[in-house]
Amino acid sequence: MRTLFKLLVVFCGVTFLLGTILSASFVWDAFLRSPSKDATEIVMTVASGDNVKGISYNLKSLKLIPSRFGFEFYVRLIKATKDFQPGEFTIKEGSNYASIVSLMTSVFSDEVTITFPEGLSVLQMTERIDKAFGAGSGNVWRESLNDINWSEIYSFVPETVIMTDSNDSLEGYLFPDTYRVSRSGFPNDLTYKLLTNFSEKLSPELRVEITNQGKTIHEVLTLASIIEKEVITDVDRAKVADLFWRRIDVGMALQADSTVHYVVGNDEKTVYTSDLDRSVDSLYNTYKYPGLPPGPICNPSLSAIRAVIYPTANDAWYFLTDADGNVHYARTNDEQNENKYLYLK
Repeated sequence: MRTLFKLLVVFCGVTFLLGTILSASFVWDAFLRSPSKDATEIVMTVASGDNVKGISYNLKSLKLIPSRFGFEFYVRLIKATKDFQPGEFTIKEGSNYASIVSLMTSVFSDEVTITFPEGLSVLQMTERIDKAFGAGSGNVWRESLNDINWSEIYSFVPETVIMTDSNDSLEGYLFPDTYRVSRSGFPNDLTYKLLTNFSEKLSPELRVEITNQGKTIHEVLTLASIIEKEVITDVDRAKVADLFWRRIDVGMALQADSTVHYVVGNDEKTVYTSDLDRSVDSLYNTYKYPGLPPGPICNPSLSAIRAVIYPTANDAWYFLTDADGNVHYARTNDEQNENKYLYLK
């Protein structure tokens, strides 16, 4: 009996000791830990809809927190599971849970969170900027795009793009994502973030592959922007990319309705274009002029960019997208006409 009592005492003692150590460790990580003076600053992105588990996983992967369990416990403890804001956050290594959560859940009065979905043109982006920063802000930002020679800052931006008179000269290079931008730094801070994000997404491996193929980033972005508008799935994007590259190689017109929509300013409620629209004289009209248009028609996703860099070989020369978004391929014009009869009723 005494032995059992002693074991119980030892067990309670060990349990108490472990509980004390764990509690002290948690308190340290949650409230007392602080970064050193020369601590590295790491930028972490939270996308709209990210949950606590995903955020803790990314924080742990970046070595910004010592424990996912401890971080998630702290978040639940203060009932902040639904308070995380989308955007980019600069966090110093060694920061405690409280400071990290406070940073990532605060909506600063000077900051604006704005999301640009994949496939928006510069003109369409201005509409979202108006809603986020106030009426007229979109045009202020659009007109500012040529105020700075961005090619001197970002090597992937060609000098020829900046030298154009168009306010849409950076079309294609503004990466779609969620951003947090200060009002005081608007509009240039927004452009910096958009271009910096693009620079990070277009990895060195992708850039090397583009060079090895004898292509330019501008050419890839131009075709990727068309792919973004033409088809939806990764499988179709890679197949259509191969189809388009082969058309370019043999001098065939791309005949992409998306480029005509871009020229005539169509709201794109329908995939197709009229004969009148296709007769518009513009180098962006790929029904009228073979080869790639002068530049991108929207800001494409990484999926579309990768499809253009890594196309899937196939023997189709034509395709069409039906009203449900399904893509139908054809090897000959006769097959294409048959598909039109079957799927474009």
